[in-house]
Amino acid sequence: MIRTSTLLSLAIVLLTAVQAAAAETQVISIKTLPAQMRYDVTDFSVAPGSEVKIIFENVDDMPHNLILFQSGTDVVAVATKMMEKPEEAVKRDWLPDDARMIAHTKAVQPKTREEIVFKAPEKPGVYPYVCTFPGHAQQMQGKMRVGVPKPGLSDLKFALYLGDWNRLPNFSTLKPHREGLIANQLLQIKLDDYKNQFGIVYTGKLTTTKDGNYSFYLAGDDGVRLTIDGKMVVEHDGVHNSSEIKEGTVKLAPGEHAFLVEYFQGTGEAEIYLGWKGPDFPVASLSQWVHPSAPLGGGGQPVVKKKTGKTGIPIVVSTEPVIYRNFIANGGARSIGVGYPGGFNLAWNAAQMNLALVWRGEFIDAALHWIDRGGGAQPVLGDDLVRPTGDAAVPFAVLSTPEAPWPREDKYQLAAGYDWKGYELDAKRFPTFSYEWGGVKVREKFTTTGTAAAGGELIRTLTLTGKIPEKSFMRVAVGAVISGENFTLEGGLLIKVDGAQMVGRNLLIPVRPEIKIVYAWPATAPAHHH
Repeated sequence: MIRTSTLLSLAIVLLTAVQAAAAETQVISIKTLPAQMRYDVTDFSVAPGSEVKIIFENVDDMPHNLILFQSGTDVVAVATKMMEKPEEAVKRDWLPDDARMIAHTKAVQPKTREEIVFKAPEKPGVYPYVCTFPGHAQQMQGKMRVGVPKPGLSDLKFALYLGDWNRLPNFSTLKPHREGLIANQLLQIKLDDYKNQFGIVYTGKLTTTKDGNYSFYLAGDDGVRLTIDGKMVVEHDGVHNSSEIKEGTVKLAPGEHAFLVEYFQGTGEAEIYLGWKGPDFPVASLSQWVHPSAPLGGGGQPVVKKKTGKTGIPIVVSTEPVIYRNFIANGGARSIGVGYPGGFNLAWNAAQMNLALVWRGEFIDAALHWIDRGGGAQPVLGDDLVRPTGDAAVPFAVLSTPEAPWPREDKYQLAAGYDWKGYELDAKRFPTFSYEWGGVKVREKFTTTGTAAAGGELIRTLTLTGKIPEKSFMRVAVGAVISGENFTLEGGLLIKVDGAQMVGRNLLIPVRPEIKIVYAWPATAPAHHH
């Protein structure tokens, strides 16, 4: 018979062990991905009520933050709302005034790091985190799972076999050459130095969080087969390249499922791809290599689709303007893309405080930044692309004479004498850009009439408040050609502005409290595809 005191002691030991486990700090390291506006960790799990430490390291060349919110928060809407009052957002260093915040870093400067420690919520759920710097929230976000399993692979192991086959063998009758664990839980082939005549059997647990149909996308060079809970879901056996993706669907209940993939390599290339899609998440990769023709999706690994022409993720503009904050080709280092109803589009340079690009038709394809996770600048879509002032030089200058050289600025640096104040949206979501030039406050807004394809107008209105220096000029365009009372730029773009004159290659106007510039393409102008 076990004494009561012994049972009580055992209970105390167990309770102490549970409390110690709960008190153990869970450390999560998250870095930025250079020039990609993304975190390197976008999904992690913690225990309810546990202490969590996030080590956030910014290896990028621009500031970023990390803000964790309550479950169900629309983090993009939170970040967008800040832009309605950009002056206040700047003062708070882009920290939202929102009671749903659980924890946050400061604005972490390039090549620095910050640690935050907080208690995880007791309530199980998925808690989003995001970077709230302007234009980052759409893609720079992740999920903290509290007491909720993460869908995907766990306990992934491999068994490597040596042999020369032209179809998948019965691996259960063979002795493995080597076995081991796969730490990152992704199928991969480079597990040894063997390049040909080998096979791999992957085993592990596949976790699902919702009852429903799950689709699997499988490709291999050479033969490959997927089995879940002892049932073959999809296979492509034999000797072949990896160009074809096979698809299979199976109904799964929430929980852990036995996972098995068999693969063999004959000669030539050695590749394996496995993607999956569930009822509560888009296509994500379960393999380290992602097939170039994989279905579009999201999740832990990048999923890329081959694109031809202008396919990908084009951002469609309907009845309200759409703002795209990211790297735009020829738009400057701090470009703000705006697609307006009627097919008018522009990129405004917040480093040079000037209009950088104008084009008409389609707006922009976000695939480079949203799907590929690639760095670099995204070219615009549409037609008749025009750079009114060349390398997006500053709009204003004080000149001894109109013939004096226009001051040159580094187009990748903030212009000297200018102070960017952000932008705000009106009730119809039209942005107004605000900045100061030598103590003069400038507000700049674009409106439209009609359509760009049928002679409509893009109207640019600048309102200046304060003492304007004498002999101040605005350079509206470079390389314009006089056409009647107006001026024409490359691409057939017409410019209408009172008091303008061509001085050399510069189209100049004296600076005044209100400046109105109208841009339009004639309905008969030929399309110049870029």
